[in-house]
Amino acid sequence: MFIFETLSHSTMATNQIKNLDEDELLERLLKGDTYAFDYIFNKFYGALCLFATRLTSDKFTAEEIVQDIFCKLWSKRNDFHSLNSIKAFLYISTRNASMNALKKQSRKMKHELEFAFFTDGFEEPFLNEIIYIEALREISAEVNALPEQCGKIIKMIFEDGLQPKEIADKLDITISTVYNQKMRGLSILRKRLSDRGFAILTSVILSIYFK
Repeated sequence: MFIFETLSHSTMATNQIKNLDEDELLERLLKGDTYAFDYIFNKFYGALCLFATRLTSDKFTAEEIVQDIFCKLWSKRNDFHSLNSIKAFLYISTRNASMNALKKQSRKMKHELEFAFFTDGFEEPFLNEIIYIEALREISAEVNALPEQCGKIIKMIFEDGLQPKEIADKLDITISTVYNQKMRGLSILRKRLSDRGFAILTSVILSIYFK
């Protein structure tokens, strides 16, 4: 499934960078620190690729767009005063570039689509898409931080859509172990995820169990 493949695209930044607060991270970035830039790249690259792919329906084009946006971020890094402004720049730029790519591919797009996606500002479809992508990014980060076995089982359910019996067979464990580790993982995630993130995770898992 593309979600976890993309959201885990890059390696983690060094512990030194990870432990900086936002002001220190921004200060390092403004000074041209490539490790600070790498941290921001790792944090947002996968989510932006997924966002662009959902808009363009083309993974290769999406990756090209996002890589170009990060090049622009580096060249314009002195223009930013907070990580929130960087995040807004990344999403808005990715959205605009994706829409431009679509317009180049087809000049016959309907006026309704143009109104929904091409107007300036944070129109509702755009905001909803960002909220969804950010929730997926949150889920991915927290699932990857789970203890090894329950994290693996949650991924196999959420990412691969596998039933407990299939997971038990693949991992050579009992079905009861699958259920216990699943509940352990969900219990941890319930405390760590936002309400929206946990709702998306559980809705996907439930749709798999009742398909």
